[in-house]
Amino acid sequence: MPQAQTTRSAHSDTKQKQGVCADMINDFDITTLDWEKILNAITDLVAVLDKDFRIIQVNRALAEFLKQSPAALVGQKCYEVMHGQNTPWDGCPHEQMMKQKLPATLEVNDPFIGIPLLITASPITNKEGEIIGSVHVAKDISSVKKMQYALTLRNQQLEALNMLTSRAIRSQSIKEVVQVALAEVMKACSPDLALYYTVAGDWLLLQGSAPIEEEHLNHKKKVGECLCGLAAAHGSPVFSENISCDVRCTLSECKEAGICSFAALPIIHDNTIIGVLGIASRTETKYSDSRDFLEILAATVGLVAHNALLIGEIRKEAEMLDLKVTARTRELEEKNKDLQSKMAVIERMNKIFINRELRMVELKKKIQELERKGEDMDNET
Repeated sequence: MPQAQTTRSAHSDTKQKQGVCADMINDFDITTLDWEKILNAITDLVAVLDKDFRIIQVNRALAEFLKQSPAALVGQKCYEVMHGQNTPWDGCPHEQMMKQKLPATLEVNDPFIGIPLLITASPITNKEGEIIGSVHVAKDISSVKKMQYALTLRNQQLEALNMLTSRAIRSQSIKEVVQVALAEVMKACSPDLALYYTVAGDWLLLQGSAPIEEEHLNHKKKVGECLCGLAAAHGSPVFSENISCDVRCTLSECKEAGICSFAALPIIHDNTIIGVLGIASRTETKYSDSRDFLEILAATVGLVAHNALLIGEIRKEAEMLDLKVTARTRELEEKNKDLQSKMAVIERMNKIFINRELRMVELKKKIQELERKGEDMDNET
């Protein structure tokens, strides 16, 4: 917001300016009382300007905003008191209105003013229809901008959740889920550091970090120790705006990295804490203001992480089953070979037995034939 300019206290100067004001008002054919009633009823910042950017009249709201009296503002160039410069603002609505001879509107966010304004300059004409100036209305749109920012942020958050779900659901390993989760956290929250821990008994094991994994990070810490450990122990988010002053932050890794603010979010599925998501910033950040979104983010990570763990377990079981099937198949193959070997022996023995029986039959026939021949010889003698 611009600083109040030096009050002009000289009596002669004040009288001169009041005379200028009266002359300008007479040119516009409107009484002073009418101006005051009309303009002071408006809460927006209103000024009446002539063609040369000089202020003819202002309402109470604008005078209070500029911390000057209406009389002190009359006769000054609008860009001098509003923007603190010697030339019109780039794209000035009053200037555009004079060129186009139509109302002109521009959104202005000048650090000199201190707040975003939506400015509209509407033409004022004399009896002959000639433009002699404008009504310059500046509306404070700070609340609108905050709403727009909140809406944009919410859309970004929803998009991040959607991307996290769609990308991570296709990930079939916890390693892939960690990479996707960290990438989407960086997009959604823009932290300086993001950490992903999994719970293994009484320990937290670091599975990944973004944007890079730094040497000073502890890859293993106890549940209940420091902010991440507390989140894992109690199953609720832990927020710290300044870890240097937070007695709960007992480890030095984040402090050595220049971290100021931290959020530790438990990753929970089916009432079981399966990990912790850490988000950190080197500038003071009130992560607790985004608690709802961060909890939804952690819950989404928990869902896809659990799915990845299930897929991993199914794969392990499938691998074990495959090993069992392979071992059983080999066992059956060995037994089949043994059985085939025994069958071959039996078959050979059967062939030997059959051949023996055949030879015995032939031998009996030969014996019988010899006996007949012997009988025939006896009969002949």
